[in-house]
Amino acid sequence: MKKLLIIIFLLPLIGFAQNDLGEAGDIDRIALDVIIPEQVSKIPEFARSLLESKLIEAVTEYGMGGKGVSPRFCVTAKMEVLSKDVVSSAPTMQTYSFQVFLYLVDYVDKNILSSTSFTTKGAGANENKAYTNALRPINLKNQNVKKFLDDGKRKIIEYYNARCDFVIARAKSLATQNQFREALSTLSGVPEVSKDCYMRTLQEIGPIYQDFIDHDCKMMISAASYLWAAEPNSNGALKAGSILCQIDPDSRCYNDAQGIIKQMAAKVQKDEKRDWDFFVKQFENEVKLEALRIRAFRDIGVAWGENQQPVITYQNLLWVF
Repeated sequence: MKKLLIIIFLLPLIGFAQNDLGEAGDIDRIALDVIIPEQVSKIPEFARSLLESKLIEAVTEYGMGGKGVSPRFCVTAKMEVLSKDVVSSAPTMQTYSFQVFLYLVDYVDKNILSSTSFTTKGAGANENKAYTNALRPINLKNQNVKKFLDDGKRKIIEYYNARCDFVIARAKSLATQNQFREALSTLSGVPEVSKDCYMRTLQEIGPIYQDFIDHDCKMMISAASYLWAAEPNSNGALKAGSILCQIDPDSRCYNDAQGIIKQMAAKVQKDEKRDWDFFVKQFENEVKLEALRIRAFRDIGVAWGENQQPVITYQNLLWVF
């Protein structure tokens, strides 16, 4: 089983395990979040949403779109007014010149990894329309933006290559505090293109995942035993069984769970036999398939990252602006 897991994890890496940074296609495997906080530079809401949408289109165009596992790295932007003219006409027109800045940042360490900027102009009957008309014709799917993203992504790879020991140490520390999901998320956040660090995290994920399912198994057995002791009949057995059926077959106390099931089966009266047989069948059907268990290591980490990651707010990014 363990050998099979290792082989399956390593197969995708065999073809490119010799390089440090990999080819351009490797860089595209890193997903980035795009966030422009509502308060940034007082950009009108519609204009802010338009700029954010154009940035998302750009990072997606170059294969970098998608929800990142870790919110540590993200792309953001701001607009600064270079000039403003009011033309007396019917209606009055406001003409603006803007400098638009794009940043790829590590918001935890407060570090700008890559940046670029461009100018644009817009006019309208009010500020909102001037901002919108300045952004509407902009096409961010160009080589300048591509270079901006590539430069930032290379810095991300360098970050993981240089700080891999700290990433692994943090994950181990979290695991010792029974924060297994966050530990797995920390390890799962290392992109595959950071080959050396990625390979090292693979060696750590297995043991932490094993500790995770063993810990959960003990907790579930404790809860199930309490329910069965409080109600030693078919009703209590169904309640306890609904917990026991969630235990991973690879956990070290899986056999203990089966032993409890046998004890409950022996206790259930003959007139409840039909219900008990149905429950046993249900328990067997809910055992995870081997293929799903193979993917569980990283799935748990990704799920934790999506559900638990902190919301990136204006205060988080204030230093950029």
